[in-house]
Amino acid sequence: MVMPNTGKFLNSELKYSPKSIGDIIFPNDYVRKVVTAYASGDVTRPLILCGKNGTGKTLLSKLIPKAIEQMDRVVVSFIKAYELNSDNEVDRLLTKNKQFDILFTTNGQRYNYYIIDEMNGLIKGRNAFRVALDKFQGTDLTIITTNEVARIDKGIRSRCEVLEVPACKPDIFFPHAKKIMAGEGAHIDDGALLKALEASYEQTADNRSYYKQLDQLFREYHLLQLEKQSKYYEVPITVRALEEV
Repeated sequence: MVMPNTGKFLNSELKYSPKSIGDIIFPNDYVRKVVTAYASGDVTRPLILCGKNGTGKTLLSKLIPKAIEQMDRVVVSFIKAYELNSDNEVDRLLTKNKQFDILFTTNGQRYNYYIIDEMNGLIKGRNAFRVALDKFQGTDLTIITTNEVARIDKGIRSRCEVLEVPACKPDIFFPHAKKIMAGEGAHIDDGALLKALEASYEQTADNRSYYKQLDQLFREYHLLQLEKQSKYYEVPITVRALEEV
Protein backbone atom coordinates (compact mmCIF):
# COMPACT_ATOMS: atom_id res chain seq x y z
CA MET A 1 0.00 0.00 0.00
CA VAL A 2 1.31 3.45 -0.92
CA MET A 3 1.02 5.88 1.97
CA PRO A 4 -0.05 9.46 1.17
CA ASN A 5 2.48 12.24 1.41
CA THR A 6 1.39 14.36 4.38
CA GLY A 7 2.96 17.54 2.98
CA LYS A 8 5.36 20.06 4.46
CA PHE A 9 5.71 21.63 7.87
CA LEU A 10 6.74 25.15 8.80
CA ASN A 11 7.63 26.75 12.11
CA SER A 12 7.23 30.35 10.96
CA GLU A 13 7.70 31.85 14.42
CA LEU A 14 11.11 30.20 14.78
CA LYS A 15 12.19 30.94 11.22
CA TYR A 16 10.81 34.45 10.76
CA SER A 17 10.66 35.93 14.25
CA PRO A 18 12.44 39.34 14.29
CA LYS A 19 16.19 39.11 14.89
CA SER A 20 16.73 42.83 15.52
CA ILE A 21 14.77 45.92 16.55
CA GLY A 22 14.65 46.94 12.91
CA ASP A 23 12.70 43.75 12.11
CA ILE A 24 10.02 44.32 14.76
CA ILE A 25 6.42 44.70 13.63
CA PHE A 26 5.29 47.41 16.03
CA PRO A 27 1.60 47.45 17.03
CA ASN A 28 1.45 51.27 17.11
CA ASP A 29 3.59 54.41 16.86
CA TYR A 30 3.80 54.93 20.61
CA VAL A 31 5.37 51.52 21.22
CA ARG A 32 7.73 52.19 18.31
CA LYS A 33 8.84 55.55 19.77
CA VAL A 34 9.46 54.23 23.29
CA VAL A 35 11.30 51.11 22.13
CA THR A 36 13.39 53.16 19.68
CA ALA A 37 14.33 55.55 22.49
CA TYR A 38 15.49 52.66 24.68
CA ALA A 39 17.30 51.01 21.77
CA SER A 40 19.31 54.20 21.28
CA GLY A 41 20.87 53.70 24.72
CA ASP A 42 19.93 57.20 25.85
CA VAL A 43 17.23 56.01 28.27
CA THR A 44 18.17 53.90 31.28
CA ARG A 45 15.06 54.20 33.40
CA PRO A 46 13.92 50.65 34.27
CA LEU A 47 11.37 49.39 31.76
CA ILE A 48 8.25 47.31 32.33
CA LEU A 49 6.83 45.66 29.20
CA CYS A 50 3.27 44.61 29.94
CA GLY A 51 0.47 43.01 27.97
CA LYS A 52 -1.16 39.71 27.10
CA ASN A 53 0.73 36.52 26.33
CA GLY A 54 2.29 36.29 22.89
CA THR A 55 2.65 39.99 22.06
CA GLY A 56 6.45 40.04 21.85
CA LYS A 57 7.42 41.43 25.27
CA THR A 58 10.16 38.89 25.96
CA LEU A 59 11.49 39.27 22.43
CA LEU A 60 11.72 43.05 22.85
CA SER A 61 13.48 42.66 26.19
CA LYS A 62 16.18 40.58 24.50
CA LEU A 63 16.57 42.76 21.42
CA ILE A 64 16.87 46.13 23.20
CA PRO A 65 20.30 45.33 24.76
CA LYS A 66 21.56 44.08 21.38
CA ALA A 67 20.42 47.30 19.73
CA ILE A 68 22.14 49.42 22.38
CA GLU A 69 25.41 47.55 22.15
CA GLN A 70 25.21 47.02 18.38
CA MET A 71 26.23 43.41 18.93
CA ASP A 72 24.53 40.04 18.40
CA ARG A 73 26.00 38.66 21.62
CA VAL A 74 25.43 40.74 24.72
CA VAL A 75 26.00 39.64 28.32
CA VAL A 76 22.60 39.74 30.01
CA SER A 77 21.55 38.44 33.42
CA PHE A 78 18.23 36.62 33.14
CA ILE A 79 16.42 36.40 36.48
CA LYS A 80 13.19 34.61 37.29
CA ALA A 81 10.80 36.67 39.39
CA TYR A 82 10.49 33.89 41.96
CA GLU A 83 14.25 34.14 42.61
CA LEU A 84 13.71 37.60 44.14
CA ASN A 85 12.17 36.00 47.22
CA SER A 86 14.08 38.00 49.83
CA ASP A 87 16.09 41.19 50.17
CA ASN A 88 19.24 39.08 50.54
CA GLU A 89 18.54 37.28 47.27
CA VAL A 90 17.98 40.61 45.49
CA ASP A 91 21.29 41.88 46.85
CA ARG A 92 23.03 38.69 45.73
CA LEU A 93 21.57 38.76 42.21
CA LEU A 94 21.57 42.48 41.45
CA THR A 95 24.12 44.26 43.61
CA LYS A 96 27.23 42.07 43.84
CA ASN A 97 30.52 43.55 42.58
CA LYS A 98 28.79 46.85 41.85
CA GLN A 99 31.88 48.96 42.45
CA PHE A 100 33.67 46.93 39.77
CA ASP A 101 30.68 47.07 37.42
CA ILE A 102 30.28 50.83 37.80
CA LEU A 103 33.91 51.33 36.82
CA PHE A 104 34.15 48.79 34.01
CA THR A 105 30.74 47.23 33.17
CA THR A 106 30.41 43.63 32.01
CA ASN A 107 32.30 42.78 28.83
CA GLY A 108 33.03 46.47 28.20
CA GLN A 109 29.35 47.12 27.46
CA ARG A 110 27.63 50.47 27.92
CA TYR A 111 25.39 48.98 30.61
CA ASN A 112 24.82 45.91 32.74
CA TYR A 113 21.55 44.30 31.71
CA TYR A 114 18.98 42.49 33.85
CA ILE A 115 15.89 40.90 32.33
CA ILE A 116 13.23 39.71 34.75
CA ASP A 117 10.60 37.69 32.92
CA GLU A 118 7.03 37.11 34.07
CA MET A 119 6.89 39.28 37.19
CA ASN A 120 3.18 38.71 37.66
CA GLY A 121 2.82 39.54 41.34
CA LEU A 122 4.48 40.91 44.45
CA ILE A 123 8.05 39.81 45.11
CA LYS A 124 9.26 39.29 48.68
CA GLY A 125 12.49 41.17 48.02
CA ARG A 126 10.71 44.28 46.78
CA ASN A 127 12.34 46.65 49.29
CA ALA A 128 15.88 45.78 48.17
CA PHE A 129 14.71 45.71 44.56
CA ARG A 130 13.45 49.30 44.79
CA VAL A 131 16.79 50.38 46.27
CA ALA A 132 18.71 48.63 43.48
CA LEU A 133 16.58 50.30 40.79
CA ASP A 134 17.32 53.73 42.27
CA LYS A 135 20.98 53.19 43.05
CA PHE A 136 22.15 51.69 39.79
CA GLN A 137 20.13 53.58 37.20
CA GLY A 138 22.61 54.77 34.61
CA THR A 139 24.84 51.76 35.21
CA ASP A 140 22.19 49.05 34.82
CA LEU A 141 19.24 48.70 32.50
CA THR A 142 16.58 46.50 34.07
CA ILE A 143 13.74 45.24 31.87
CA ILE A 144 10.72 43.50 33.39
CA THR A 145 8.02 41.63 31.47
CA THR A 146 4.60 40.93 32.90
CA ASN A 147 1.09 39.85 31.98
CA GLU A 148 -0.34 41.41 35.15
CA VAL A 149 1.24 44.79 35.70
CA ALA A 150 -1.35 45.83 38.31
CA ARG A 151 -0.06 43.10 40.64
CA ILE A 152 3.50 44.45 40.64
CA ASP A 153 4.46 46.49 43.70
CA LYS A 154 3.48 50.16 43.27
CA GLY A 155 6.91 51.33 44.39
CA ILE A 156 8.53 49.29 41.64
CA ARG A 157 6.07 50.53 39.05
CA SER A 158 6.65 54.15 40.01
CA ARG A 159 10.36 53.76 39.31
CA CYS A 160 9.82 52.30 35.84
CA GLU A 161 8.63 53.28 32.41
CA VAL A 162 5.51 51.14 31.96
CA LEU A 163 4.88 50.28 28.31
CA GLU A 164 1.86 48.26 27.23
CA VAL A 165 2.62 46.06 24.23
CA PRO A 166 -0.61 44.95 22.55
CA ALA A 167 -0.90 42.42 19.75
CA CYS A 168 -0.60 43.75 16.22
CA LYS A 169 -3.86 44.27 14.38
CA PRO A 170 -4.32 41.93 11.37
CA ASP A 171 -3.68 44.68 8.80
CA ILE A 172 -0.40 45.60 10.53
CA PHE A 173 0.82 41.98 10.62
CA PHE A 174 -0.37 41.31 7.06
CA PRO A 175 2.75 42.53 5.15
CA HIS A 176 4.94 40.32 7.35
CA ALA A 177 2.59 37.36 6.81
CA LYS A 178 2.56 37.93 3.05
CA LYS A 179 6.36 38.02 2.97
CA ILE A 180 6.54 34.72 4.87
CA MET A 181 4.11 32.96 2.56
CA ALA A 182 5.86 34.29 -0.54
CA GLY A 183 9.23 33.23 0.84
CA GLU A 184 7.92 29.72 1.36
CA GLY A 185 6.39 29.51 -2.12
CA ALA A 186 2.80 29.39 -0.84
CA HIS A 187 0.73 31.49 -3.24
CA ILE A 188 -2.29 32.53 -1.21
CA ASP A 189 -4.69 35.25 -2.27
CA ASP A 190 -4.23 38.51 -0.32
CA GLY A 191 -7.89 38.63 0.66
CA ALA A 192 -7.86 35.06 1.90
CA LEU A 193 -4.66 35.64 3.87
CA LEU A 194 -5.98 38.78 5.55
CA LYS A 195 -9.25 37.05 6.37
CA ALA A 196 -7.34 34.19 8.01
CA LEU A 197 -5.39 36.68 10.14
CA GLU A 198 -8.61 38.44 11.14
CA ALA A 199 -10.15 35.14 12.20
CA SER A 200 -7.05 34.36 14.25
CA TYR A 201 -7.14 37.79 15.92
CA GLU A 202 -10.82 37.38 16.78
CA GLN A 203 -10.15 34.07 18.45
CA THR A 204 -6.84 34.91 20.19
CA ALA A 205 -5.43 38.43 19.96
CA ASP A 206 -1.71 37.72 20.08
CA ASN A 207 1.13 37.60 17.57
CA ARG A 208 1.97 33.99 18.33
CA SER A 209 -1.44 32.90 17.05
CA TYR A 210 -0.70 34.57 13.71
CA TYR A 211 2.38 32.41 13.26
CA LYS A 212 0.38 29.29 14.10
CA GLN A 213 -2.24 30.31 11.55
CA LEU A 214 0.47 30.77 8.92
CA ASP A 215 1.90 27.33 9.72
CA GLN A 216 -1.53 25.82 9.20
CA LEU A 217 -2.11 27.71 5.96
CA PHE A 218 1.29 26.67 4.66
CA ARG A 219 0.68 23.02 5.43
CA GLU A 220 -2.82 22.94 4.00
CA TYR A 221 -1.72 24.84 0.91
CA HIS A 222 0.77 22.09 0.16
CA LEU A 223 -1.76 19.39 0.95
CA LEU A 224 -4.04 21.01 -1.60
CA GLN A 225 -1.26 20.88 -4.18
CA LEU A 226 -0.71 17.21 -3.41
CA GLU A 227 -4.42 16.52 -3.70
CA LYS A 228 -4.40 18.00 -7.17
CA GLN A 229 -1.34 16.03 -8.27
CA SER A 230 -1.63 12.65 -6.59
CA LYS A 231 -3.86 9.70 -7.41
CA TYR A 232 -2.96 7.70 -4.32
CA TYR A 233 -5.30 9.25 -1.76
CA GLU A 234 -8.15 7.02 -0.74
CA VAL A 235 -9.83 9.70 1.42
CA PRO A 236 -10.26 13.25 0.10
CA ILE A 237 -8.28 15.87 1.99
CA THR A 238 -10.20 18.76 3.48
CA VAL A 239 -8.19 21.94 3.45
CA ARG A 240 -10.16 23.67 6.17
CA ALA A 241 -8.25 26.90 6.65
CA LEU A 242 -8.18 27.74 2.96
CA GLU A 243 -11.79 26.70 2.37
CA GLU A 244 -13.01 28.83 5.26
CA VAL A 245 -11.33 31.96 3.99
